Amino acid sequence: MRLALLTLIFITNIFAQNELRFDFGSDSLEINVGETKEIEIRLLDQKNKLFDNPFYVSGQRKALSVSPRMSESTGKVKVTIKVHRPGRLTLTTQTVTVKRDDRVRGSLIINVPYPPIESVTFNQSPTKLFSNTITDLSAIVVDKAGLNRTGSVSVVYKSSDERIASFDDLNNLTTHKSGNVTVSATAENVTQKLKIKVLKNPARGVDLKTNSIDEIRTGDVLKVDAKATNSGGKRLNDVPVYFSYAGKSEYGEFGLPASAQITADGRFVAETAGMYTVSASAGGYSAQKTIKVVNREVNKKIKLVGHGLITDVLTSDLWIWPGIGKHKGKDF
Repeated sequence: MRLALLTLIFITNIFAQNELRFDFGSDSLEINVGETKEIEIRLLDQKNKLFDNPFYVSGQRKALSVSPRMSESTGKVKVTIKVHRPGRLTLTTQTVTVKRDDRVRGSLIINVPYPPIESVTFNQSPTKLFSNTITDLSAIVVDKAGLNRTGSVSVVYKSSDERIASFDDLNNLTTHKSGNVTVSATAENVTQKLKIKVLKNPARGVDLKTNSIDEIRTGDVLKVDAKATNSGGKRLNDVPVYFSYAGKSEYGEFGLPASAQITADGRFVAETAGMYTVSASAGGYSAQKTIKVVNREVNKKIKLVGHGLITDVLTSDLWIWPGIGKHKGKDF
């Protein structure tokens, strides 16, 4: 008889939990970025009466701060919500129970409008450029809440004279001929303007040097020294030079793409052996250098000294690095 009574009580509790619901006072809220608002959350039974059971309250990570984060056993709590970023955010609740299946969950949508744009700033502000050059003039957008909105808000780029300079779809400004031009970037109703004088490009060639290095190993970094030159062969320091590479890796018959890269300042490195051609261009002129990349062929016998077992996670990494100082010559 006692066992039957305990079973009945257990079943009744599960049924009661399934009939519970959270009342937030409204279906949704609207709060501005940086503002706070206090609301009362109640846990109600099927008769809309308070149910004496504690529950957790949590805000969307890095978006909503909630205090306190847990109610008392009375079934209600007043929480203060603070908003850190805009968007359609969610406040969630969950009852405290022994069994996971018995938990009751609830959620409240919090709509946070985007603040107006306060400033639009070009990432660089050149006042002088040469013709036949490409310059990244992407703009940084900040709203009145101090949030960086770059990438989340549409920016319109314009040139006052596209015969002199024009923008492409990647916010690069390409100069075509000498003259004066004003470029602008507009986000919502905020505009940033920049006056640029485009000069005739003096480049008449490119001088490329690699310190007489024709062969490197995979992983070696080769510094390519390239400068534009004028009609007299003089190197020009203020004319931008653009680097690129092409190559055929030694993958055999499969013909997979070459694995290498070259930075904007001319540092070239290859991960895969093969023949590579490094190019430097300026003002419509270019120079090339072919580099042979061979395998490093680094190998050394190792001695197994023991096994290590990591049991607290499903996967793990093993990193090996060389010692320094008094441990130089050892690997760890």
